[in-house]
Amino acid sequence: MKEFFERMTNDTMLNEAAWNAMDGGAFAAPFAAEADFVNIRGEHFRGRAAIAAGHAALFRTIYAGSTNRYNVEAVRLLRPEVALVSVHSRLEVPQGPFAGQHGARFSLILTEEAGRWEIAALHNTLEAVPGPPG
Repeated sequence: MKEFFERMTNDTMLNEAAWNAMDGGAFAAPFAAEADFVNIRGEHFRGRAAIAAGHAALFRTIYAGSTNRYNVEAVRLLRPEVALVSVHSRLEVPQGPFAGQHGARFSLILTEEAGRWEIAALHNTLEAVPGPPG
């Protein structure tokens, strides 16, 4: 299990480098062909091509020039070929309507097919911004 956790932590599976390179195709590469992706707004995208196109559009617009840092918080094998991965992300957006730092948590379901792990589903949730006390 430790070896699997380290692989998920260090692997391109999480696509931090692809995000930071603003590459929608590379970002979507580890997803299964028919993967499900729910973004921070609750929008549901189906399939690697839709995930790639959606991220390419984001990288050209509201997230242009942004950087993302991922921290794997937990990995749990549900079955030998199915894993649940919990990740915290810290997004820094330099300009535009979403400028600033934003935390999010996402859960991934990974499946292993023919010795290759791929993302079957990802659900992303923006962290709530704390309001004033009281």
